[in-house]
Amino acid sequence: MDRAEQDREALLDAALQQWSDGGWSAVDPAAAATLAGLGPGAADEFTSGVDLAAAVFDHIVDERAATTMSAVAQAPPDMVARIRAALTAYLDDIGRDPRRVVALIDAVGCPDLVARRRSANRGFAELIVDGGAESAENRVEPDDLRVAGHFCLGGLGEIILAWLDPRSPVTREQALAHGVRLWEASLSTR
Repeated sequence: MDRAEQDREALLDAALQQWSDGGWSAVDPAAAATLAGLGPGAADEFTSGVDLAAAVFDHIVDERAATTMSAVAQAPPDMVARIRAALTAYLDDIGRDPRRVVALIDAVGCPDLVARRRSANRGFAELIVDGGAESAENRVEPDDLRVAGHFCLGGLGEIILAWLDPRSPVTREQALAHGVRLWEASLSTR
């Protein structure tokens, strides 16, 4: 990774910290550059905090999608194994850096982030459709698979928030087990 890429990673990490600490509206390019220990021009490509938050969002979603798709591709050709692989990769991503959960949860009030979140969720729902289409044991219509994908993303988000809540008894293992069951049940519902 060259210096420019390192600086961008540091800037995105600082902006993620701002977002995690104060919500998307707390993201400020100049302050993020300072927090990252970068010079004043390091955030010049971002005209607003929303632009920088959108870059953070895109970075997280792109990494998470690549990791999840790789895990699914390496899983046995069985729907439950693929679901488990996808959810394990997803939870591992958040477990490595719990701040990253804000990118898919905290978009309310920001049209650009809401649009990005909806687009990302549509993309993940299409992965469910593609996975369901490859599964001989699954005869659910593509539109029903899309709906199930969206439903499960919402439920999974709440399970993850419970897992990350220090006052909640939900463990990572429970989040994974219940997430797999939620997806499996929804994908077989006609």
